[in-house]
This record gives sequence, C-alpha cells and structure tokens, in this order.
Amino acid sequence: MFTYTNSFMKKLVMVLSVFLYAVIPLSAQDEYSSSLTGGNFDPGDLLVEVTGTPFQGSSLMDFGSLRLRYGVTQTLVPRLGISMDLNNTQTTPDVVTNLSKFELRPGLEYHLGINDAFRSYAFVDVILGSRSASRESTTGSSVDGSTQVPTSANYNFSSAYRGYFRYGAALGFGADYHFSSRFYIGAEIGFQLYQDKMSEISVDKEKFQDSVTSSYGNMSTQNSIRIGFKLF
Repeated sequence: MFTYTNSFMKKLVMVLSVFLYAVIPLSAQDEYSSSLTGGNFDPGDLLVEVTGTPFQGSSLMDFGSLRLRYGVTQTLVPRLGISMDLNNTQTTPDVVTNLSKFELRPGLEYHLGINDAFRSYAFVDVILGSRSASRESTTGSSVDGSTQVPTSANYNFSSAYRGYFRYGAALGFGADYHFSSRFYIGAEIGFQLYQDKMSEISVDKEKFQDSVTSSYGNMSTQNSIRIGFKLF
C-alpha cells in the first residue's frame, strides 16, 4: 500500500505526454493520406464490440467488457469501454455479501495504417472505476467497505475483498481485421497506470480503519482480444 502523494499524478501526466508527443506528429505524413480508403470503417460508423482476456478467470476466454467506437474521421476514433460485475451473494442463511464493481474507460484511437481490411492504431484511455464491498449479517458482525470480518484490532484487509475508487490511464497499440462490412476481430496490448483509493472500513456502523491508497503500473491485457460488429 502507498500513501497518496502528488508523485502519482506526475507519473500519469508524464506517461500521457510521451504518448501524445509520439502520436500527434504522425498526422503530418503526406504519403499516408492516399491510403485512407479501405478498412470497412468509415467516418460516421458506430461499432460495438466485446473484449476478452484469454487464459484468465475461470474460462478459456474471459469476456467482461463492452466497448463502443465511433468514426469521427478515418484516423480519429473516440471510444467508450464499459465493464461491470454485480456480485450479491447469500453465503449462508444469515449472511449476504456484496462485491460489485463498475468501470468506464473513455478514450481515443489514432489510426496509424489502413491497408484494405487491416487497420492498426494507437490508443489512450482514461480509467474511472469503483467497487462496493459489504457484509450484512443478522447474527454476527456487519461490515461496510469489505466482505471480510476483522479478527484483531490491526487486521490486514485484503485488497481483493475491499471497495475502492479507481482512476488512471492506459495507452498502447491495437489492430483490427474486418472480414466484411459488418464483422471484425482485433487485438490490443498496452500499459496502464492507475490508483485505487480503498474504502474506509466500518464494523457494525462504527469506524474500524481509515481509507488507504495503492498505486499500480502494469501491462494491460484486460481487453487483448476483441470481437466487433458495425451497428450503422
């Protein structure tokens, strides 16, 4: 766990700045304009896709994110990713746990190359998310901010079972292959930097532990495989 400082924001700004300086000059390439005629993805098109991560979770392909993409121009494509996991479970007759999360990823793609049905692009996303966690019991302790019941005064709550508010950014590269005017598949890989402000913990409505903050930076494989369709 890390105490919140301005260093996280400085790192985030630095990462975004490097991305923008690397991508924006590409728009000045004159020879690129002659190839903006293919790819089956034209300005005004709206695409919807589901994203998945192979070999993670309980199945071969873990699908959990929905994304919308809109073609403003041949090279600029705003997008919005939405993912959620609603998990409200009655673990025993007297205990109900809630561990539900929601995440938004608004972003922008800059398409670097279009060659008939194949397209490659760079992207940057803003990460905004939250997770709610609680344990309600009619016979034992009820907890807000986590699904775990503390057993000591300095109990170490696991971040996997604790609520949070998340913000950060992701950037990387991706590619699409359009089989027809309506269907395509793609892949992405990148880097993400984000911070989780963990929820304050209360037990039986009394404050037990203050909020803490954690920072993370890692390779992003959350949406590495994508299957999409053109709506119109």
